[in-house]
Amino acid sequence: MMKNYYLLILLFSQQIFAQTIHNKSKLDSVYNAFGAYDKAMFRIKVQKEGKDIYEKNIGFADLENETVPDDNTKYRIGSVTKTFTAVLIFKAIEEGKLKQTDKLSKFFPRVKNADIIQISNLLEHTSGIRSYDKSKFYDDLKYKSYSKELLLEMIYKLPSDFPPDYKFSYSNTGYALLGFILEKVYGKDYSEILKEKIIGSLNLQNTYTGNLTDENNNEAKSYVYYNNWRKKENLGLNNFIGAGNIVSTPSDINTFFKALFDGKLVSEKSLIQMKNLQKGLFHYPYESKNMYGHTGSVLGYLTFALYIPEDKIAICIAENGVRYDIGDILEYVLNDLYDDKYEIPDFKRIKLDNQELQQYVGKYKYTDESKDLNVYILNDKLYLQQGDSPEILIEAKVKNKFVYDTNKIELLFSPEKKKMTMTTKKGIYTYKKID
Repeated sequence: MMKNYYLLILLFSQQIFAQTIHNKSKLDSVYNAFGAYDKAMFRIKVQKEGKDIYEKNIGFADLENETVPDDNTKYRIGSVTKTFTAVLIFKAIEEGKLKQTDKLSKFFPRVKNADIIQISNLLEHTSGIRSYDKSKFYDDLKYKSYSKELLLEMIYKLPSDFPPDYKFSYSNTGYALLGFILEKVYGKDYSEILKEKIIGSLNLQNTYTGNLTDENNNEAKSYVYYNNWRKKENLGLNNFIGAGNIVSTPSDINTFFKALFDGKLVSEKSLIQMKNLQKGLFHYPYESKNMYGHTGSVLGYLTFALYIPEDKIAICIAENGVRYDIGDILEYVLNDLYDDKYEIPDFKRIKLDNQELQQYVGKYKYTDESKDLNVYILNDKLYLQQGDSPEILIEAKVKNKFVYDTNKIELLFSPEKKKMTMTTKKGIYTYKKID
């Protein structure tokens, strides 16, 4: 009997131990390294059953004034907006205002294939409607503000890439249409529906639809790194209704996800569809854990929101300075929560002069069919570019070994063999130098 008692105590203590931060000082050191080497600027918040168990700020919400983010600092959350939109759609369905089988033609008959596209297709990204970020007018959406009527005219011109239900293809356009559908069925602006159905009921004090960044309202500015952090142009969110126009905080996002999984926003039946059919939520497995959430990227901001139902843990990281994969940053928290081994990242780099860098310069090819990979020197630094892709700065860890931290790419040059080996998350690739 006593043996069983001690076994129960051991199991219980292990369960509790696996659901808290084990080594806060080490985790702080990990994130401090990101700040010390200008790898990212962000705020991360971890909560269990609604109570804070870890939070950390790296960098500034306003670099020019050295303003450190706090719990009320707002970030543009990008496509995490889609989870809010999906919740609103399921609320409308539960209220009898919509059906998942409703055809898009009921609302917007001029969209390509509207007569065979259903609400469910828009929710799960199987509509075939081309995402507007792949269109010719995407830059206009970033730099100009359009009325709903003009936005719809643009959407009407988008082609269908495949018939509905043929495959999954992420579509911002689909969620923009869901936002417009909500406005039609409720007879209100998306922002008003959001306030009434979610923000008000959960008392989210720092969540709303945004446009231009409001620096006087504790909204974080966004920055891009080019030798140092530089403020990005202040662009509006007005055109991204339903797909990426919400501003919020990690605390509010965690509250929203907890409420969603606690059954305070939609029914269990609706939540199961959201989880299992990718209708506003994506599944992120971590070892034996099932995690659900969404990522968001918009105009220089990155957000990753996760919920772990088994342990009732909510995690949200919001970035306003991006030089490192956000999933990799967040993974350190998971490593610590579940007592997995992790090391403090080594961001130390060495400086090579132009003469030393020159031996790596040239064109490299992976296969005869692949585009040339061009390596060149600019302002005493080594850059890599393939085709029309943006150039990337690669930094030397040791002689012949360079890294691109943003995507965890490692490049090992062999000048004497005229080869370069690239190691990525997807695999290892050997390139031949062709000039």
